[in-house]
Amino acid sequence: MKYIISILLSVFILSLIPLKSQVLIDDTLAVAAVRNAYKTSPSTLEFDVYIQRTSDLWRYYANSTFQFEFANMPDFDYTKLSLDLIPQTSELPLVLPGGRPYRIYTGTLKDRIQIIVLGPETLNDALLIPPDMSVKIGRFRLSTRDGSPIEENIYWKRPTNYYQAVAFKYVEGDPVPIEILDVQSDDNIEMGDLSITLVSYKDDPTKPPATSLDYFFARYIGNLKVELWFKTHSEYKTKGFIIKRAVRVPSSDMNLEDIPDAAFTVTVADWNDPKFTNMLTGLYTSPTGKEYGIITDDIEFRGVEYIYRLYYQDENDRIIKLATRLVPVPNAVIEFVQADPNPFVSETKVRYFVRDDVRLSCYVYDRAGKQIATLRDNATNELLEARITPRGWHETYFKASEITSQGSYDIVFIAYPINDPGVELSRAIVKVLYVRSK
Repeated sequence: MKYIISILLSVFILSLIPLKSQVLIDDTLAVAAVRNAYKTSPSTLEFDVYIQRTSDLWRYYANSTFQFEFANMPDFDYTKLSLDLIPQTSELPLVLPGGRPYRIYTGTLKDRIQIIVLGPETLNDALLIPPDMSVKIGRFRLSTRDGSPIEENIYWKRPTNYYQAVAFKYVEGDPVPIEILDVQSDDNIEMGDLSITLVSYKDDPTKPPATSLDYFFARYIGNLKVELWFKTHSEYKTKGFIIKRAVRVPSSDMNLEDIPDAAFTVTVADWNDPKFTNMLTGLYTSPTGKEYGIITDDIEFRGVEYIYRLYYQDENDRIIKLATRLVPVPNAVIEFVQADPNPFVSETKVRYFVRDDVRLSCYVYDRAGKQIATLRDNATNELLEARITPRGWHETYFKASEITSQGSYDIVFIAYPINDPGVELSRAIVKVLYVRSK
């Protein structure tokens, strides 16, 4: 009997609806979703709110009331929190020249937090939502006012058909809900009431990402300096990063990751140090990473291996290892010397590579051991006699005009580290043969 009465009532209501309107089918018209909810610090939670049109029965977005809560915390006082829209994160037209834009209000009540979206009054100013596309209402930042830790996740306040509301703009001839008896163009039509809702509310299904590393690089750049930089792939409860180093003589066969943490006695950089706070503070939680660096480390010794270990500090202040890198530091060696052509008739080009910033001298000796020439840097034409030469590739020329007889000659390179000119650390010799042209 109750079912028959309901049908008769529906028929009666349909007879009152203007002919220009169609009855709205009871189905999901839109999906409101919370996404990308991540803590950016122990006291701050950020999250995105989206609205997606999933039906052709409406086109223009009017307004919404969104309300949220933490799970299983019925007595929590939400007025202890502050909620803000992060600027320039909304895809709604918040600035509309000549018209009324959308306005977004945020607030906290005793038992929930809320976001209110007020749309334009006229249809012409309303946002046309593409079908099956999500429009970002905005990214919101929820923080505790006293800096105390905040909960991990945020959820729609239940029951959703009581606390949540979404409306669309009516267009002439569009369908309307069955209970609407009269409607005019530009009116706001609610997607449901206390008895029914035509909006699906989705919580964020994202699982917290683990802290993982994309890369960690360390390289010697000369003059007793090492550069370090790294990038995370994702972060979870990462307060910040710490880099430490150890030193060992070359040729040790111990695996780098097996070296005990106790061996890393020098702290190169620490996010707790004000000097590095801005550079090494972590994202706390994030599904995407960040590039950190470049950090320059001033070292003390040559001819040894420096080992760098990257750590992160979690919410419980545990120091957790991420990766270890090896950096061999040369004895200012001249790594490569080659003359071409050799033998030569008029001149030969000598290319060489130095692995450190050095004071470089380059002399030519004949078969009797007599110095007959000092060569010049090809780029600057400066004499190579205790000349400051940066790490990298260089070249010089030995010309036949500087000698009088054919035969073999020694081109001798001597390199001193620029910060220790009193100690000769490397030497290289290349033999060349001069053949006089006929």
